[in-house]
Amino acid sequence: MSSALLLLVLADPWLSPFERYLPRTRDLHPYVSVGTGLQYNVPMPIVIRQAGQPDIRLTARFSTRPFVDVPYYDIKVGVVRKLWAYELELVHHKLYLDNRPPEVDTFEITHGYNPILLNVARQQWGVAFRAGAGILLAYPHSTVRRLRFPETGGILGWYVSGPAAQFSVSKWFDLNRQLFAGLEGKLVGAWARVPIVNGSADVPNLSLHGLVSVGWRF
Repeated sequence: MSSALLLLVLADPWLSPFERYLPRTRDLHPYVSVGTGLQYNVPMPIVIRQAGQPDIRLTARFSTRPFVDVPYYDIKVGVVRKLWAYELELVHHKLYLDNRPPEVDTFEITHGYNPILLNVARQQWGVAFRAGAGILLAYPHSTVRRLRFPETGGILGWYVSGPAAQFSVSKWFDLNRQLFAGLEGKLVGAWARVPIVNGSADVPNLSLHGLVSVGWRF
């Protein structure tokens, strides 16, 4: 009993900042946050396959255009228990192929190249370290060799396209008892196979994200 009490006393200074204003009698403290920011896509090799045609292979340079059309955003819903947080996260990432070869008129995944992630985060040294894994939900737009993909398949145009994972570091600042703001840097990796007319494209992505966000504790 005494050793357990000593452990609690030693752990107290390192408790998550989410718990500062919340009753200690509750074990789980829910919150939600919404963020936006800038991204950099590392050039990656992609392959576009179309029946009866040679494969198109290139090192793709994708831009994101975070504030064009539907803006880039990030949503987290989670709960905190002492030093740990557990989250469901949606990252609305977008890809525009900048170095299109002659056979490709349009290649975009812009309604979303969206990781949906289950995260675990730990507070340490005044910041939160986060790791997550999940699936990639993609909505492709393409015109390859003058054949335009109709965007009518999948689930209203969306396809579960592959795996995704992330690692991030974030810092939160209290604005009042419920409202907080945050800064986050994250590395996101994903791999997708998306359909085109008479074929498919393999589209891996490795991206760096810098976000600002606001959140609410319940």
